[in-house]
Amino acid sequence: MLRSVDPTPASPGLNSYAVLPTYPATNYVTDNGLFTSVPGEPVNHANNAMSAFQNLLHPPASGQDADKVRAGRAVFEKAGCGACHSGPALTNHRIIPEAEIGTEPTRARAGAKMEARLSPPTMFAVDTPFPLPDRPAIRPVPLAGEALAQVRLAWGQGGTEGGYKVPNLVGLAWTAPYLHDSGVAVGPDAANQLGVPGTLYRGVAPDPANSLRALVDRDLRAKVVAANAASDTARIARVTGKGHAFWADAGSGVSPDEQTALIAYLLSVDRLTEPAATP
Repeated sequence: MLRSVDPTPASPGLNSYAVLPTYPATNYVTDNGLFTSVPGEPVNHANNAMSAFQNLLHPPASGQDADKVRAGRAVFEKAGCGACHSGPALTNHRIIPEAEIGTEPTRARAGAKMEARLSPPTMFAVDTPFPLPDRPAIRPVPLAGEALAQVRLAWGQGGTEGGYKVPNLVGLAWTAPYLHDSGVAVGPDAANQLGVPGTLYRGVAPDPANSLRALVDRDLRAKVVAANAASDTARIARVTGKGHAFWADAGSGVSPDEQTALIAYLLSVDRLTEPAATP
């Protein structure tokens, strides 16, 4: 049935692909040796065009109080969040070892077995047309030193236990629940709608402000982690809500009002930001 409607029967899958000679071996440029391509365009042009388009998008404004947002940015700096969440998108783009983040490790190690079929990182020359000519030019992608170490850490390879990239903070008002496992979730009823069992598993949308509070408040996070741990479904899915123990709460010298202002600031980030003012 699928074959009868497949628009690209000569290509793996339903899209048209430029296929590296190493297919289906993985490499650090493409995890299966395929580049989505459109006939009449250069190889991988469609992916590059989509990336350029997505870079122009930003989420709707969340309508936070301007005074609270300004105060919250100061709390953000006071709490040291900018050590990792820096730059215009509030990320330093670094891969942090899973053990340092303290999260459930399964996803960080997910790419480890792919190392057994790893080929050298290569791609087609940028001006390669599609469909491919008989002997397309293949270019090596140089990768060494710290760049290679970061890539291996991201894939859980090279003897590492894997890690996670510092996420950007643009659009947090629209992306709850939080953390790599989406385990930090709190509903509109912060006392009773805790973790994924109290929200997503019940068809309740996580509340962004309450969920962000659980991200930075250790007492509320402990309740979220406990709620996840009590769910067989969450345990099977390796959803814990643990990790990222960087707090902005009473235990770290942040008052309730400051914490609320911090959350207002985090919810307000809807585009690339300006550097913080120097005191």
